[in-house]
Amino acid sequence: MDFSVHSLGSGSSGNSILVQAGGTRILLDAGLTVLQLEKRLSKFRIALSDLDAVFLTHEHGDHTRAIYTLSKRFGVPIIANPATLTVLAREHASPSWRTLDTGASTSIRDLAVESFPVSHDAVDPVGYNVYHDKWKISFVTDTGIATGDTLRRISGASLAIVEANHDVDRVIAGPYPRMLKERILSDIGHLSNEDSAEFIMRHVSGSRNPSCVWLAHLSEANNSPRLARRCVQRRLSEGGYGNVVLDVAPRHTASLIWRPGAKSVQMEMF
Repeated sequence: MDFSVHSLGSGSSGNSILVQAGGTRILLDAGLTVLQLEKRLSKFRIALSDLDAVFLTHEHGDHTRAIYTLSKRFGVPIIANPATLTVLAREHASPSWRTLDTGASTSIRDLAVESFPVSHDAVDPVGYNVYHDKWKISFVTDTGIATGDTLRRISGASLAIVEANHDVDRVIAGPYPRMLKERILSDIGHLSNEDSAEFIMRHVSGSRNPSCVWLAHLSEANNSPRLARRCVQRRLSEGGYGNVVLDVAPRHTASLIWRPGAKSVQMEMF
């Protein structure tokens, strides 16, 4: 089946996920520079002008950095809820910008996309589900809490991309100012490794499908891929879910690839 998901970069330095099915190619967020996006998409023989749409989770720069050039120079539709686009339009707006109300869904050729609310210090942050045929991909980052509604929204996802931003002890002991620490640890901040593990266990315990999970949006200062994986894997194993396919989305490179019926793999294998 010609359906795949690719991590182009994940973290405070820039976030973007490529989803493609048939001839349809969309991004979930475009927080890398245009040159970074161009280089990383070229690995899949995709040009910026080939993109059918970019769906934004919220207005922060590490999720929106490339949207102005993508919309103005390449005519790529930028899709987000009205509140998010209103904030972004203070700098620049384009006729190619389109609204998708929070909780609503739309179709982009071979893909269906729906949004759902999350909890973050942005004007109206969302996560996304992307559907193709019988497959469902869920994207949940930049949220301080994972509610029962969020769990219900991602139920049945074959691939869940879930935030594991920080280790709580590292945040507390680290050099960040007190206000920033409080923001990160708050209900409108980010999920910790332990939060992520608990959320993933609740997801896979009620999922209709075997699950693959990517840990995303790791803090460079307050976490590490090894620490995040170890924490979540330990909790999954203790809960009897050790067979979940678990991986970590790198910050600075196009790397993880998911396809139906297969484990996620690193690009270096190709």
